[in-house]
Amino acid sequence: MKRFLAILCAVFMTALLFAGCGSKADTNVLRIGTEIGYPPFEMFDTDGKTPIGLDIDLGKEIGTILGREVEFIDTAFDTILQGLGTDKYDIVMSAVTITGERAQTVDFSTPYIENWQSIVVLSGTEPITSPQELEGKKVAYQKGTTSTKYLTDLIDTGVVSCTVSEFDKVLQCFDELRLGRVDAVLCDSVVSDGYVEREPGTFELTWVQSSIVGDEPELFGIAVKKDNTELLNAVNAALAQLQENGRLDEIRQEWLS
Repeated sequence: MKRFLAILCAVFMTALLFAGCGSKADTNVLRIGTEIGYPPFEMFDTDGKTPIGLDIDLGKEIGTILGREVEFIDTAFDTILQGLGTDKYDIVMSAVTITGERAQTVDFSTPYIENWQSIVVLSGTEPITSPQELEGKKVAYQKGTTSTKYLTDLIDTGVVSCTVSEFDKVLQCFDELRLGRVDAVLCDSVVSDGYVEREPGTFELTWVQSSIVGDEPELFGIAVKKDNTELLNAVNAALAQLQENGRLDEIRQEWLS
């Protein structure tokens, strides 16, 4: 019986040891929620499985400064902030605009990108040079983005009446435009710039001006679970360091120029 109890105790202590090691490993991983399908911020490389983009590079740099490995968790954008509340990941980096409504449920880092709303059409088609010219058009946008709010506000206030096509990914919006199924795509200017640059004979940027906050640009930030002050301060300190040493500008230059 004594021998049996000794063996049982050893097994129990070994299990505790491995559990402790696993816990330590988990805390050394910075889990980043992102929607991989929003170039140039998040996309898959040519192999179809390796995430690349501005947020990916920036997330890796922040992880290095914090001394933590990074894990990117691909999540639908329209529910991505909810995952912070259930601890699905530690932070969200997914071209997220800082808004008062979102700040009620999550905390945001200092901004790292400026953005505007924009309209893209097929090259050679009628240019749409203002939101008012969306009247009677078919317009595509990505669900859950600030473009949703911007267009919805235009419709609700009677500024414009148009047919809307809502998609889970901005990639689908541009596919629809390429096929001529919609007349325009309403999206972030930092995204439309990339599409027009990559396919200059296909897409044309015809309007960039306003944002959901009026004449001021929208600001992208990193989202952290509400009241997780320790992590928020660490992220802000990392961003400040990357700004000071020039690495943040290098990443922006690489992906936005």
